[in-house]
Amino acid sequence: MNINKEKIIIGAGLYGFYSALYCARKGEKVLVLEKDEEAFMRATYINQARVHMGYHYPRSYSTAIKSANYFERFNRDYGFCIHDSFEQIYAISSDFSWSNAEQFRRFCHATDIKCEDVSTDKYFNDFMCDGAFLTREYTYDAHLLRDYFINELKKYPNVQIKYNTDIDMIKNIGNEYEIILNSGETYKSKFILNSTYASVNQILNMLGFEPFKIKYELCEIILCEVSEKLKNVGITVMDGPFFLLCLLEKQDIIH
Repeated sequence: MNINKEKIIIGAGLYGFYSALYCARKGEKVLVLEKDEEAFMRATYINQARVHMGYHYPRSYSTAIKSANYFERFNRDYGFCIHDSFEQIYAISSDFSWSNAEQFRRFCHATDIKCEDVSTDKYFNDFMCDGAFLTREYTYDAHLLRDYFINELKKYPNVQIKYNTDIDMIKNIGNEYEIILNSGETYKSKFILNSTYASVNQILNMLGFEPFKIKYELCEIILCEVSEKLKNVGITVMDGPFFLLCLLEKQDIIH
């Protein structure tokens, strides 16, 4: 049996749930399809969980400025899950970096984002970093954010969320799309939103569209409890293949 929906959203992460709630409030019949057994299990949770101010885009002013603008909006809309009571340090490595400390200072000044010099020896061994800076950047608790969206979406009977769902095929039939699940269920809609993030090209291939030219890199994330000296600090070393030390939740969990 074919079931018609006004909107079908693929991916139950932040982007997918935000879009679902937006459509639900307009009274539209929405279906959210999620591959995992629950929401927010992929990029929204494991991709550093930072509310970006734009600091890690020193070679793209336009991207940095967009990040800075949305930074304020995100904190205003979702302040209940924001962790802002820690020092966020950005440092520029002396070796293997695409930019140096002076370039980073100019970049922050041009973008109008906070950048105060701090002594590199407070956090790093001698000569390892070209400069270190106190910045303004926060993290969010993905579990609190997930629970907020789930509770909000429950208020709307016009929203259906299906977990543990694999898509076998997507057909373009006339002015509609037909999504066939591995369970045999079939859904139709004139509108599909691909909010799968890292899996975006898998969906584009099913639709017969040209895939994005994306380079994927594997990153290792280690969860740990840290000493008192590091409980209230986040450290990011850039601009290259370096590390990030960051609070994961509104608790003393570091990744």
